[in-house]
Amino acid sequence: MRSMLGAARLGAGTLFTLDLSEGALQPGRFVVTRLLLIVAITVAYVDRSYDRQLAWMGAGVLLLLTAAEPLLRRLGPRVEALQLPGLRTPPGASFGRVLAVVAPALLVLFAAFALWGVDSRGFLVLAAVQLAVAGLLAVAGLRAYAGRARQVRALRTSLEAYAPEFIVYTARRGGLYQLRMWLPYLDRLGRPYVVLTRKRAALEPLRSVTDAPIVARESWRELDDVVVPSLRAAFYVNSVAANADFVTYRQLAHVYLGHGESDKSLSSHPAHAMYDRIFVAGQAAIERYERNGVIIPAQKFVVVGQPQGEGIQRAQQPIGAVTEPTILYAPTWAGYNQTSSYSSLQRGPEIVAALLSRRGPVIFRPHPFSREREAERVWVERIEKLLAADVRATGRAHRWTEQGGFGESANAADALVTDLSSVLTEFLNSDKPMAVVAVGPVQRFRDEHPVTEAAYVIAPDLSNLELVLDELVGADPLVVTRAKVRRNYVGDDNPSGQPGDGFTKAVLDVLDAS
Repeated sequence: MRSMLGAARLGAGTLFTLDLSEGALQPGRFVVTRLLLIVAITVAYVDRSYDRQLAWMGAGVLLLLTAAEPLLRRLGPRVEALQLPGLRTPPGASFGRVLAVVAPALLVLFAAFALWGVDSRGFLVLAAVQLAVAGLLAVAGLRAYAGRARQVRALRTSLEAYAPEFIVYTARRGGLYQLRMWLPYLDRLGRPYVVLTRKRAALEPLRSVTDAPIVARESWRELDDVVVPSLRAAFYVNSVAANADFVTYRQLAHVYLGHGESDKSLSSHPAHAMYDRIFVAGQAAIERYERNGVIIPAQKFVVVGQPQGEGIQRAQQPIGAVTEPTILYAPTWAGYNQTSSYSSLQRGPEIVAALLSRRGPVIFRPHPFSREREAERVWVERIEKLLAADVRATGRAHRWTEQGGFGESANAADALVTDLSSVLTEFLNSDKPMAVVAVGPVQRFRDEHPVTEAAYVIAPDLSNLELVLDELVGADPLVVTRAKVRRNYVGDDNPSGQPGDGFTKAVLDVLDAS
């Protein structure tokens, strides 16, 4: 289940936001804003009051409780894990939710008292109520804090009884798709495992992508709690600094999976050298590290194919034989900074407008992060409005939601327009034509990213967009080249995922050798 969020706005500033996810801490901006709001309300009330002393006394209690609220939250009980057999939710686990609801609710009452001109004694009654609530919450929090050692022992006991053989590690709160792309293939092993997150607020969202036990350990000091004797290995689905905390447990085999095969610079990061094994889809990934000057011993690389490609169907006919070809537009997100940005999303409306001038329908599949980031969501919504308007005008069956996996979108499409990302590589499994929007001069872009040998390249200013689309859904002269590039990047055949083949065999080799 997703965290429930509520907000009230005054002008451009947020007055309060309720985060009801278990263990979530309110941001400092929230507390400061409420403190200022209490003062403003009190000043406004005092201007109309004959008993200023009582009004300020009542406000003082509210100010004190609001300032102490982050501490009260930290004293509260914490959910350490979900879906772990034998582990009970600690008593008072709703503490955080109660505090998140009660404190803002009393603030709203405080504002109402001021606006309605309630007598100053009403302020004192309200302050007394909130002080009593604070006392009860503090007592509950202190009792829970005293019981945390018992909670940790219970977690350790439950993990030892469950006896996981490996851990799937993620230190990122978001990016559920990064786990979702690997978990089905790890489930096939039939071996017990645990998903380890470094963000307690991620526990509930993670429940939506796996039935496996999920454990939260936010501090590096807490990681000892999950390293039980049965563990053999840890698998990493993204590359963040906090991964290094767990790699220090040298009794385990540490395997980097990543979250997609692409020619992006982050796909050959020097930090990957800290892992014992690096699973790659094909020989092209190994060559990418060498090309970028990242020296990693050859024995660390394991070519496993691309299991995610097994559900992608190969083209059944040339694109020229399709009367109304469906084109999938799947831009990547904007990245963390300019050097890691390969996204064409800001030019997306122009690209989609060009696609709509063709005969067939359009599938729009933005990166999941683009829907979460406000600056990118603006462009996503503009594109969706374009598609919705065309549906009303022409009745064409455009699609613009991420229902299902990428394979479903790839199978429904006859061609792809995308950016430099794992989408480009994964689509190679289809043998269908594809185009990529360049970053920088086209020839240099091709030279630096060999996967583009299999794609038509659109200039950054879109000056050749129409010409590329003509080739993409017309003669398609790259049909032979794509097959060669596919073998180098994702292997010749889609892995079956059964024991003894591809990815599954590689994982079992790691577990049984450790």
